[in-house]
Amino acid sequence: MFAAAPRSDYAAWWGAVGLMQSGKDEEALGLLTRVRAVHPEWKRTKRLLATLYLRRDPEKAVQLYSPPMGIWEEVFLGDLLYFFLHRENEGAQWWRTAYARVDWKSARELDNPARLLLKRLCRITSDPVLLERFAELDTDNFRQQDIVAYAGILASRGELDKAREMLDRGFYLYRGDPVLTACWERLGFGQLPPYKVKASGTASVRHNVCTGLLTEASDLSSIVDRVHQEHPTGVVTIASSVMTMCEGTLMWVGTFKPSRLARFLGPYTGHGGGTFIHWYTYPMEAAWKVQAYIELAGTFRVLLGAGATVLGKLFHRKGWFYAVVGPMAKAVDSDKVMPYDACLVPGPLDVETSVATLARKGARISVVDVNDVFGAEIVASTEGVDEDWLRRSLEDNPAGNDDSMTPIVVVMPE
Repeated sequence: MFAAAPRSDYAAWWGAVGLMQSGKDEEALGLLTRVRAVHPEWKRTKRLLATLYLRRDPEKAVQLYSPPMGIWEEVFLGDLLYFFLHRENEGAQWWRTAYARVDWKSARELDNPARLLLKRLCRITSDPVLLERFAELDTDNFRQQDIVAYAGILASRGELDKAREMLDRGFYLYRGDPVLTACWERLGFGQLPPYKVKASGTASVRHNVCTGLLTEASDLSSIVDRVHQEHPTGVVTIASSVMTMCEGTLMWVGTFKPSRLARFLGPYTGHGGGTFIHWYTYPMEAAWKVQAYIELAGTFRVLLGAGATVLGKLFHRKGWFYAVVGPMAKAVDSDKVMPYDACLVPGPLDVETSVATLARKGARISVVDVNDVFGAEIVASTEGVDEDWLRRSLEDNPAGNDDSMTPIVVVMPE
């Protein structure tokens, strides 16, 4: 229905996504090309069109944003050049151009790319001034090396309490991380923070597959086929967020805004009251995530979920909101891996079909959601996979986080 005669950027985006999910990329390309000709101002469909170009002719994706219209398009253009066409100097120059136009009064807001630009420029320059400015906005978006570098700056100024707090936050997210541990010990902070490090609950053998950066232009099917050939008896586990990235069904922050309902409901979904480690990001992201929930699950289910949250508080129970809105919306999260730190990543829109497609050559596959804090959750699997055994085997998050580039782990009985 959305693909037949889209009357808005939102409808056209969903129409094209529906076609892509059905394997009709040619039809999706035709729809997005027609929409682009009539409505060049529509931002969502423009970025989705760039995704299809990246799979065919990446130079067309660059041309789509040349010249860029506004600061967000400068970020997108820099990302396309840097991460996809590997024209690093050109990409970095567009980041610098965008950085010069940042409105610092609203730099903490999610629809201001200040944090993303600082992160990118820190990565390529290692400039401590930029790192400190980044820290003022969003230390929750730091990777391990950023945490260590910033703790070192604080310690060099004699601000040891702040350095200790920074490392403590890092250990909450990256439990037992050797880089953080080495920094903690070097600064003489004594006993490590008491965050429990999860351990595997089975005697399994895990093989981490280093894939490099998987993107919307990556051929995930070919990668899975190769891994299956190398480890035919193992279960190939794929991070849920990475599957969505490869499918290209992402919600880019620079292309949409939360509705008034999403802004109203944001504080009631639990994001505004996250643990201390998230004191930057959770309140900022709340309205955007609720908007994603509304689009993925529907307004009625989100309202019903909000009501369930109120009842849950009365009965001192948690998780009722996500039990109502469903797993696809529950999986919505921001990512720390560039360039996908510029979008919200929902769960795969049709995970069962995606798993069946990837398993066409006989691989046993599971889509998983794993992190150091909450452990492992199995989203979907091919028939015959012992999901309880697999969940316990992945409790300690063997794939690692962020820059480890090992989103695929093969798990086998010992």
